[in-house]
Amino acid sequence: MIPDAVQAGKEALRQGRLQEAIQLFEGYLSQSRQQDKALGIPADSSDGEALEAQMNLVRAYHQLGQTEKARSLCLELLQHPNPQAQGWAKKILLRLPTATESLAAPSAKPVEPRSAPPEEPSPGAGSLSTRQRAAQLGMKIPLPERAGPLHWAKWGSLGVGIVFLWWLSFVLVGSHLDFGRLSFPRQLWFLQGLLPWLRNGLRWLVAGSLAVNFGVGLLFFAPWLMDQLHQRLHKLRWARLGEIERHSPETARLLQRICAQNQLKQPRLGVIPDAGPLAFVYGTFSDGCRIVVTQALLQQLSEDEIAAVYAQALGRIVNGDILVMTLLGSPIQLVYLALEQVSKLGEGRGQSRRRDLIGHVAPLLYLIYTVLSYPLFFLSRLGTYHADHFAVQATGNPNGLIAALLKSAAGLQEAHKNDRRPSSLLHCTRLFSFLDFKTIAAASAAARLQDPSQAGQVFLWDQINPWARWMQVNSSHPLPGHRFKVLAGYGERLRLLPELSLGSGSKLDVARLQSRFWLDLAIYAAEVVGILIGWLVGLILYLLLQNRLDPKVIAAAAVVGYGMGLWAKAGLMYGGSLPARPTDVLSLLADPDADPRRGQWVELEGELVGLGPSGYQLGAELKLQEATGLIPVRFTSPLGPVGNVFSGLKRIRALVGRRVKVVGWFRRGNTAWVDLAYVQVGSNKLHSRPRLWLVVFGLGVILLGIWGAFYFPNLASYLRRW
Repeated sequence: MIPDAVQAGKEALRQGRLQEAIQLFEGYLSQSRQQDKALGIPADSSDGEALEAQMNLVRAYHQLGQTEKARSLCLELLQHPNPQAQGWAKKILLRLPTATESLAAPSAKPVEPRSAPPEEPSPGAGSLSTRQRAAQLGMKIPLPERAGPLHWAKWGSLGVGIVFLWWLSFVLVGSHLDFGRLSFPRQLWFLQGLLPWLRNGLRWLVAGSLAVNFGVGLLFFAPWLMDQLHQRLHKLRWARLGEIERHSPETARLLQRICAQNQLKQPRLGVIPDAGPLAFVYGTFSDGCRIVVTQALLQQLSEDEIAAVYAQALGRIVNGDILVMTLLGSPIQLVYLALEQVSKLGEGRGQSRRRDLIGHVAPLLYLIYTVLSYPLFFLSRLGTYHADHFAVQATGNPNGLIAALLKSAAGLQEAHKNDRRPSSLLHCTRLFSFLDFKTIAAASAAARLQDPSQAGQVFLWDQINPWARWMQVNSSHPLPGHRFKVLAGYGERLRLLPELSLGSGSKLDVARLQSRFWLDLAIYAAEVVGILIGWLVGLILYLLLQNRLDPKVIAAAAVVGYGMGLWAKAGLMYGGSLPARPTDVLSLLADPDADPRRGQWVELEGELVGLGPSGYQLGAELKLQEATGLIPVRFTSPLGPVGNVFSGLKRIRALVGRRVKVVGWFRRGNTAWVDLAYVQVGSNKLHSRPRLWLVVFGLGVILLGIWGAFYFPNLASYLRRW
């Protein structure tokens, strides 16, 4: 009966029932030793069944994270007379962390750091980490208040997606179906009044059937679609666990343990040869997900940081939000694939107007792709908080995840600063990545600091400025300051010294920021306010003079209000007088008082980077590389976006790669940027005209509204028909 316990333990271990396997192996070994002692058999001469039980018990301890017990048992096997058992134990010991200090008592003394595994790191992987770790894996940590219930967010997003798909199927197919010949027999003449309802119901039923079939198809084909996208555009290749293990043995152990605990099939592992450190995850079934990283992430991050990134990705799989995200987000990837194909047609040699015009279609597709992605931002932000929480509990290493985010932000910004058009890898993985590349400016600047205690000032804007809560709507992930504060809170609960010192902002006048926020918001959205005021004025005029005015006066007044709002923005958002204040990028990012409305009149010196020689100007980003960081700068032709496409950016492109002085209005939202006033090289200046463009465009809109009030056909006759 005793060998049966070994077989049952092996089966439990294979199925991931680790606690049951440990109990069976420990029970068998205890009974076996008692029998050997009773028979006078030496303890180190156990039979093959006992040896197999010991080796499987080491595996169970290892997968469950009980590394001290696994190590102790391996040390016993080193004394075993079987040379194969000794060799096996030596091999396993190299994969286990060294002994940690005793578990911390419930006192204020912080836990000593867990030393890193003795295995040599791969070239370029950095030194082995000695940062503090939790003394015990799987410690329960409460979620922060800002991380709402993920369950409702998943089902809510899925429900909205189903309704939208159903409506789209009705508009494209169902509404065009003709059931005019459908009728009831004469005997059922009293049901004739239900015919219109029945016909419409059949149209919606057909639309629903199409929506269901399309959704089921996405369940199976969405991961394949994204596989093809990344293989085609980014040279994705699939890797074995051993390749990842060479860079981070901890990651291999983590994957095996988490998958065993949650009874998951190991995710498919991918690597992309990109110079920026990035990781993302996708899949519609928990047993068929993919975790993909760039080669730069494996090379630039340390072992425990790589493990933290993989744990975060596993969290999105276990929590299930990435499954919904892939199902809803994969069709949007088709838009990005079309974008890439169109943009390639606009590249090439020569100045063909046709090629240039085709190249400018791509920004329109890029705009469509961005707009379609917005509804998924809320679920992505919420899923990120829950995945971070999962990663901290799985690794006991919040500091490793903080360091990974900082290094990745700096590495991505450096690797893609010279992109001549938006990076397809960054954009089409934005919803599935572990960070938002749009908000990495502050984290990148903080990563450059020699003194980590100064980094807290950089993230004060995210934490206390009232604009942060509104601007986060434009971000697919939580703002870095919010995210780092939550991770630092996890570290405090685990009694770990923080990787990043975050300021409290207690000395700042938060009340003053709050008091002026609503007025600044009204000015920043002046065109929207103008539409509302214009509509209200037009409605009042129409009600007072109903016998003399046509309802079109309401629409005309709203259009005029929009133009007046643009004029208000031109006057209130672009003030400033020479000389501008010389400063640097780090100082600007560390200012918690900044906002997108009150532009600071600043002067920066550095190298212009980022704008390529081909078409695609609307989607490309001009940036200034300064000693303390990188910041986008926005050039505006007097003719606005049209002038940028056909003339303005062609003049400024000649300055790319040169050291320049830029003067303009610094603004801060979910990202930071400078609205250019002019760029200076030597004594030559190239002027940007954002204020002039608002004035000219606003005047055009006002004239359009006035013309519509007098010459547009009256609406009263059309309204009577309805």
